Amino acid sequence: MRLALLLLLIPLCARAQGLAGSESVILRVDAESIYAHLFRSAAQGRRPAMVILHGFGGVSDAREGFWARELAAFGVAALVVESFTARGAGSSIDDQSRVSTAQGLRDAYAALGYLAQQPFVDPRRIGVMGMSWGGTVALRAADRRRQGDGAGFAASIPIYPGCVAQYRNPQPGAPLLVLIGERDDYSGIRACVEYLNRIRAAGGAAQLKIYRDAHHGFDGDARVSVAFSPQAQNYSDCVLYIEDDGTTTYARTGEALDSVKKAFDLMRRDCMRSGATVGPNARARSEALRDVKAFLKTTLLH
Repeated sequence: MRLALLLLLIPLCARAQGLAGSESVILRVDAESIYAHLFRSAAQGRRPAMVILHGFGGVSDAREGFWARELAAFGVAALVVESFTARGAGSSIDDQSRVSTAQGLRDAYAALGYLAQQPFVDPRRIGVMGMSWGGTVALRAADRRRQGDGAGFAASIPIYPGCVAQYRNPQPGAPLLVLIGERDDYSGIRACVEYLNRIRAAGGAAQLKIYRDAHHGFDGDARVSVAFSPQAQNYSDCVLYIEDDGTTTYARTGEALDSVKKAFDLMRRDCMRSGATVGPNARARSEALRDVKAFLKTTLLH
């Protein structure tokens, strides 16, 4: 994918979420300026790096900041991308069409291009991870068709991603580690399991870890209680297929969907429901951190 990137290391405006221990970055993606937060590793030489993409609620220090600091301490530089703030979308919990997966993918590849140019990063060892909406983007970014003519990601870690939009015929481009809570009623497990099986059948390396008693957002702020969010748009019963020619069809009926608006309108009528349970689980977060580190040792750190 060819992107016109103007990559500047300059202070962010006051609207950007501050993350402790980070340097402020602005990524120029086409005509948009996207905020990002860089966490350097103290390790010497060219190191692996990870692009981190946030969920429907935007960036938080307790979640995205947590992952970035843990990765940096583990020897992996991290760049947290804020896809919502500069676009005026503080959250998309009640309307997932505010910022599209396609926009998130452009942001992810802009971040990849930025990291690949840094003298402290090994451009061959850059991964992508994300939570919820960001996990959906990370899952899509692991397919070769999203890599265009340029370099792709070397590893992908989708954390409780939405598996609604799936390539009918996956072309795996990077090893995957997918992390989901056992009680996740927002992303759901079934659609992701079916999709990962198809990725494996296509020759991809795809691991799935399911954490006992954990809900959506299990790695979030420990000070927040698990709660049901009635305004959340829940598409976990919906599946769309991205065809080989780039068109999209509704899996249940085969109906062609020629626009993002048509896809959301159909899902809202036919398979969307309202509400989801979200909240932290300290044990699951600890286990996820252990699993991520083990995965990185065999992918980016080997």
